[in-house]
Amino acid sequence: GIMGKIGWGAPTLITIDLGLIIEVPNPVKLAILGVVKAILPTEDKAILKLQVNFLGVIDFGKKQLSFDATIYDSRLLTFSLAGDMAMRLSWGSNSNFLMSVGGFHPSYQPPPQLISMRRLTLNLLGGDNPRLTLTCYFAVTSNTVQFGSKVDLYVKVASKLTAEGYLGFDALFQMDPFYMKILAAAYLAIKWN
Repeated sequence: GIMGKIGWGAPTLITIDLGLIIEVPNPVKLAILGVVKAILPTEDKAILKLQVNFLGVIDFGKKQLSFDATIYDSRLLTFSLAGDMAMRLSWGSNSNFLMSVGGFHPSYQPPPQLISMRRLTLNLLGGDNPRLTLTCYFAVTSNTVQFGSKVDLYVKVASKLTAEGYLGFDALFQMDPFYMKILAAAYLAIKWN
């Protein structure tokens, strides 16, 4: 395998630490892995700090491509960012496609290795109390389009008084046969003791 580093901009705005690994003779596998970092506009005055680990594998014997990525230690202004991305592609007699940023609709059954994907998450208050988070996802498969979002609120006012709630929706559209499922939910509770 080989490794390299690619930078773009002056001063450098985006860097990619990249590794390329080839496994031979049979079956031939190709892996690309690394870290993408974007710090805008400058490192000491960053409005956006985005760091993503990724791994992509092409297995020519199984006729499959997989790509996974995770956002870590990232923020927009002062708000923390997190989440996962995945893509799967199979070609040949058993062709299939799946791509997700942040997960899937609650009623969709993804492949076992993708069940625990984290939603794209923006923590708007930065801590645990009070807490206001926005989560979302978007997924496309060979036969579906899925998306959803949720806003969560939690506040502990005194040792015995808390307020919590959420507002969200999930949508799933299946193409063949046509089917759609849209869920919306809201919840608010004030709790004492």
